[in-house]
Amino acid sequence: AIRNQNLPPELLEELSWNKTLELLNYAYEKVPWYKDRFVSIGLEPGDIKYPEDFINVPVLSRAELAENFERFVSKDLSLRSLKISATGGSTGNPLKIGMDPRGNREVPKWQMLSWWGLTPVSNMASIYRGVPVKGIKKMTIDFINWPQKTLRLDATNITEENIKLFIRAYNKHNPSVIHGYVGALDVLSDYIIEHKVKLKPPKVIWSTASPISEVQEVKIRRAFDAPVCDQYGCSEIFFVAAECPNKQGLHIFSDSVKVEILNEGNQPVPAGTYGKIVLTNLNDYSFPIIRYENGDMGRLLNKKCSCGLSLPLMDKVKGRISDNIILPDGTVLAGEYLTTIFDDYASSVKQFQIIQHKSSDITLNVVFNNSAENVTEIISKVKNELSNRINGQVQLRINVVATISELRGKLQFIVRE
Repeated sequence: AIRNQNLPPELLEELSWNKTLELLNYAYEKVPWYKDRFVSIGLEPGDIKYPEDFINVPVLSRAELAENFERFVSKDLSLRSLKISATGGSTGNPLKIGMDPRGNREVPKWQMLSWWGLTPVSNMASIYRGVPVKGIKKMTIDFINWPQKTLRLDATNITEENIKLFIRAYNKHNPSVIHGYVGALDVLSDYIIEHKVKLKPPKVIWSTASPISEVQEVKIRRAFDAPVCDQYGCSEIFFVAAECPNKQGLHIFSDSVKVEILNEGNQPVPAGTYGKIVLTNLNDYSFPIIRYENGDMGRLLNKKCSCGLSLPLMDKVKGRISDNIILPDGTVLAGEYLTTIFDDYASSVKQFQIIQHKSSDITLNVVFNNSAENVTEIISKVKNELSNRINGQVQLRINVVATISELRGKLQFIVRE
């Protein structure tokens, strides 16, 4: 994978396409869901000869994946041997994903971290759900990862006591990278800034699990005195794309995953245009995921990064398809716009959340920094901006609040009741 990132772009595209064809052939022969689906529409792998033919492969929905789990398992593996990952996702609908236990998800992780000057022996701090592990399991993980040390803070249980314990361990081991949910990093940053905690800066803050706003990134950089790497993935495919230090977009791991951006008619849109993200995992044959619509919105970038990597670029993911506000006349206030409404006031705002109630009325909750100035002026400007777009169709309320509750360590920017 690391060698592939330096291939000439045309060879990287050829590698990706050849892997796509191999996966399609395998899925047709070995995976019941794909065999039945292809036959039902009269499609055979031989019909897919060129990249432009790929749009003839049906898009896979979350519901189809959730309702047909066992039929996505390759005949070459038993269900018992499959590694299972389960997620509720932001939709609240439970979903199980199968993964090849022989696969190594560490490869793209360390490929990404190598861009930031890190190696597999670099100490790491993890602010994630489901940690810490204890007992024999912890001893096993520590043995496998030796000499790397990993500090853990449970993103679902961030109390002042746990933060103090985490900071004490952090100052002892000086991790080179902090990896965590955006929402959890945001909360920890608030504590560090408010209590003037002194930490040795890591080389990078690796944020994941949800889109990061400019407001949050500015705060996290300030708290840790370190750059932020935005890594995009989902429970179905963990590593899709990530930033390098040049931060000119997210490099797509295109030798491992195929990224398409489609319109509502499932047709490709030009680079620079937002659309539905559709993913294909090119490496996992045990539970093939082909043209999967994961519910996120994004766009491809038609440029090269000055770092010199051949990997194609996508923009920061702005949110999920459901992260839009829909007005009574059908006008859509897109999530990619709404997440930027406080970008000009990033040094003053801690958090914000937009709620559209069942009545269609809108509430905007904002948490300001204690040192924020001109709060009234900021609220007035943002209210005027939103009011112009709402055009009197619904009521808009802006509340200054002390905190905003999070779900499993993740902050939802936009909530529709």
